[in-house]
Amino acid sequence: MSFTFAPAVRDRVGLVIGLAGPSGSGKTLSALKIARGLAGGDDSRIAFIDTEGGRGKHYAPAPGEAPGPARFGFRHGDLRAPFTPEAYIAAIDAADSAGFEVIVIDSFSHSWDGPGGLQDQHADAVDRAVAEAKAKADEKGWRFDEFAARDKASVGAWRVKTPYRRVVSRLLQCRAHLVICMRADEKLRMETVEEEGRYGKTYRKTVITQAKDLPDAERWVPIVEKRFPYELTTSFVLTPARPGYPVPIKLQEQHRAAVPLDRPLSEETGAGLAAWARGGAAPAEPGTKSASQQSRGGRDKLFADARDAARQGTAALEAFKADLPDRAIRALDSIAAELDRLASNANAADDGFPGDTPASERAA
Repeated sequence: MSFTFAPAVRDRVGLVIGLAGPSGSGKTLSALKIARGLAGGDDSRIAFIDTEGGRGKHYAPAPGEAPGPARFGFRHGDLRAPFTPEAYIAAIDAADSAGFEVIVIDSFSHSWDGPGGLQDQHADAVDRAVAEAKAKADEKGWRFDEFAARDKASVGAWRVKTPYRRVVSRLLQCRAHLVICMRADEKLRMETVEEEGRYGKTYRKTVITQAKDLPDAERWVPIVEKRFPYELTTSFVLTPARPGYPVPIKLQEQHRAAVPLDRPLSEETGAGLAAWARGGAAPAEPGTKSASQQSRGGRDKLFADARDAARQGTAALEAFKADLPDRAIRALDSIAAELDRLASNANAADDGFPGDTPASERAA
């Protein structure tokens, strides 16, 4: 096959934007606001793929009602179980082929832990392998250890990742802009505490606690394959404490001007990102400081920006540091170990899924 090269021009870049958060964090409303901005204010150019039993319609106008600030005239489609990668691909193909400017998927987490999702497929594959191993052991008269057989089968059963990679590839090749919602779980940790019992005797016991001391981007874990948020153009965590306010998982320098972190996501956010995708500069909202100003806005802001860069990987962290004065570099020494850990996690060198590791081991 022949392969040709042409001058690179940023004149129509497809954006893939991820919003992760628990219930009450404003994911769906924020996604629709961004989508409206990406679509130039025309809701009819937005396709909504709904895996939540029609909950997306909560933000649609009532009969005879016109769209408004919190009512959107999008085109709605239900995606029902089983939530296989193939089902997601078919829905995306239908929306993309229909010529929609923006596709909202709420939620992509069902492809991982919903009925028919990858965890279900993995469990089914393990059950089949264990049944085959038991039948063979019975036939040969061998001793059968179901626990060992299940543990061994689990590794090979992750071949179900292959279809998942196909749906991720389809997302990245989509002609439309995509806004993808993901559920998130709160990270938990196991701690040993002392408790005074009867007669003044002290007992030690292990308890599971919420990791409330972690930054929000680490405290809330998107329910998807752990590399997925970094595959996207940009991705954020939203929290119940501040619904709609973005906490960056991945936010590159060229998109920062369009996504102020001190206000909720809005139609202006989508419009700014769309302007950048068409080849312009992402316009900052009035009163928003430039990225260089933000990075030098005090010790706390410096640390926050450094953590944001580290969550994008080692290369992004080094690029961030390259633009800092020596005084700021020295200040970052106090959190160097944390930054290295965040960057290593973001590099995601392995191909594992959240389910590859027991939850107790994943707790911070």
